[in-house]
Amino acid sequence: MPFLSPSAARVPPLSFLLADQIEPPRRIAQHLGVSLRTLQRYAASGNAPRAVYLALWFESHWGLSTLHAQAVNEAQHARAWVASLERECERLRSVIRAYEHAEAHPAANAPAYHSI
Repeated sequence: MPFLSPSAARVPPLSFLLADQIEPPRRIAQHLGVSLRTLQRYAASGNAPRAVYLALWFESHWGLSTLHAQAVNEAQHARAWVASLERECERLRSVIRAYEHAEAHPAANAPAYHSI
């Protein structure tokens, strides 16, 4: 499974990530495990540890859309895999029908092979 988190070059600025949150700053700080003052310092400087960026990214619409896209892709892959298994089952059923049909009409020399 590929990494879902963005590279450092693809993470939006901290101000965008903070603006995208619907929770108040106190709850965001609590979620991140930092004090409100620390979160305010991060916002003022425009810089934070990578773990903060990733946590905020996964809680933003960018991260959620990535997760949803991954879920859709996995569902489509699973559906295609099931369809291929169903086709294989149908192919094997036709092979079984062919063998059953051949058994119903034995060859003229079949008694020579089954006499032992």
